[in-house]
Amino acid sequence: MHELTLSPQEIAEITGYSRYTHQQRQLRCHGIPFTTDGRNRPIVLRRNLASGFNELPKVDEYVATEPNYDAINGPTTKRSKRYAPATQGHQK
Repeated sequence: MHELTLSPQEIAEITGYSRYTHQQRQLRCHGIPFTTDGRNRPIVLRRNLASGFNELPKVDEYVATEPNYDAINGPTTKRSKRYAPATQGHQK
């Protein structure tokens, strides 16, 4: 029955989670495309996984992939020339 998609047991095995929301978070963090069924279970196509895939390493979704430049250089105080203040639009 699961020739084209991973079985629910396989998804639980590679993500390390049994709850659907946790499975979806892990799949999203690792860039594995999926869709959900009517019961919110993730559906993953077999072709979207590399061969020999056993388990995903744990990744925290709250870890930023880009540095926080405001923390390094301080907050930016210059305003962009593109965006004029909203009060200039209507003058008498």
